[in-house]
Amino acid sequence: MSTPSTADLHLHTYYSDGTEAPERIVELAKELGFSAIAITDHDNVEALAIAAPLAGRLGIELIPGIEMSASAEGIEVHLLAFYMDLANVALQQHLAEQQARRVDRVHEMVRRLQRVGVKIEAAEVLEVAGKGTVGRPHVARVLQKHGYISTLAEAFQKYIGQDNPGFVPGSPVLPQQIIRLIRDAGGIPVLAHPVYLKRDALIESFVNDGLVGLEVYHCGHTPDLVRHYEQIADRFKLLRTGGSDYHGDAKEGSPMGAVRLPYAYVDALKAWKAAHLARRT
Repeated sequence: MSTPSTADLHLHTYYSDGTEAPERIVELAKELGFSAIAITDHDNVEALAIAAPLAGRLGIELIPGIEMSASAEGIEVHLLAFYMDLANVALQQHLAEQQARRVDRVHEMVRRLQRVGVKIEAAEVLEVAGKGTVGRPHVARVLQKHGYISTLAEAFQKYIGQDNPGFVPGSPVLPQQIIRLIRDAGGIPVLAHPVYLKRDALIESFVNDGLVGLEVYHCGHTPDLVRHYEQIADRFKLLRTGGSDYHGDAKEGSPMGAVRLPYAYVDALKAWKAAHLARRT
């Protein structure tokens, strides 16, 4: 009896705020019996070319993905994009600008933390980020290293979460701009982990802007929330996606394999992409 094909469409490497190498993500996928995965680093696609050769050798389908940052009404919004043309000029320009904004944001976060007596330096945060897109989890790891917190979650509760002394708003780019960018680059825009949005009313506006999918199945969604988001996806005729949002040791959360998406959901993404391309030609 063959094992059903499954996918994990939300994974991070050390090219953003994960701790695993791209090749290790592929190896884990093989060990866990996945047929397909999407590496979705924050505002960064460099891991994909590194992971692709090993994925090919191991028979793992590697779906090009990315997690992109935006904000609406002061709320941070994350959008997953699948099957984009990674060489798209507008996409590459946006990623370069966004990564520069992230560096500036870290410098400002550190300045604000220093004002309240937290003695860390931006250079160390950037060193921890290494090759990856820098973000708040890297600040959290430096705070933990210096003994200001005992858990990474505590960093967000005390220092760098909203309404905390070190908080600096994320990307100022509007969701509709990101959705348009994704679609213009031939990709499929999906709202990531809607539970963190905490504003279901915004989903309809994103749909009007061209949103195609909703990450219904996520490690942060309880069974009741899964049913809730399934209903929202059905109401707005959105594709359903899902994934573990695995970050290795960088975040306290679910391991890879905690969310297994039937391969039929990947087929649905491919079908939408094919139909969309047909309409554009």
